[in-house]
Amino acid sequence: MNQVRVKTRDPISVCVFKTEIISSLTWDDENCREATVWGLRVSFTDGKIVELPDLCPKQSDVEELKIKLDGAVLRSDFLSDIVDDYLGYIYGLPF
Repeated sequence: MNQVRVKTRDPISVCVFKTEIISSLTWDDENCREATVWGLRVSFTDGKIVELPDLCPKQSDVEELKIKLDGAVLRSDFLSDIVDDYLGYIYGLPF
């Protein structure tokens, strides 16, 4: 098991402890069939677990996000902001 140690000014730091890629099925109206979508289950050192089950249809994009999150000093409150920024980077920001 990997252990992440972080030096900060705060006596208590929350880090991403573990990220897992998860998949689920959703209906694809365009192709009239089920399609696999990929997401993440993110565990934090404070015990919180956040599931983001349907981030995108490309597993490689989720794998790249997983690599960026592994060991990050990040509270669960800010995970959605990080994910939104990442998806905006990949797919372009909506106007």
